[in-house]
Amino acid sequence: MSASARRPLLAHAPYLAVCIALGIVAGWLPMLLHGPIPEKFDVLYIEGRIAIWGYYVARMAIGYWVGVSRFPSRWYLRGPLCGVLVVLPLTLISLAMPGCGFPCMRANLGSAALVGFLVAGAAWLLTGKHYAGDDGARSQATAAASTQSSANASPTSP
Repeated sequence: MSASARRPLLAHAPYLAVCIALGIVAGWLPMLLHGPIPEKFDVLYIEGRIAIWGYYVARMAIGYWVGVSRFPSRWYLRGPLCGVLVVLPLTLISLAMPGCGFPCMRANLGSAALVGFLVAGAAWLLTGKHYAGDDGARSQATAAASTQSSANASPTSP
């Protein structure tokens, strides 16, 4: 069996469970890059260390929304779209903050799209499915290629 004809590692795992687990992990990645920064809320007399949890929870929820949605059907479109839609309400708050504004909004939307892309892409690689309920087009394509290559290798009668 060639490397391209192997079944995905988690082909039989529930797609939603895989996406949720990936979302929980990937949702923390933006913290390493840009925040949110609690002090930007503190100056507005909002408890920043509590307010930033809205961002963390939203980013971790991206995995859930990638897992339950089916539109658009391709993972590389659905992942970033889900990420942006989940974090958009919080970024409107960033837009209203004097010490933040559009640069913070752009950074948070960009990282949300990246988290969505990573979750959906990793779920596709691990399960072979574009969405929950997909019959695994990736695994079907590799199985078809394997069947075709074995058919070409079988001897033909004259």
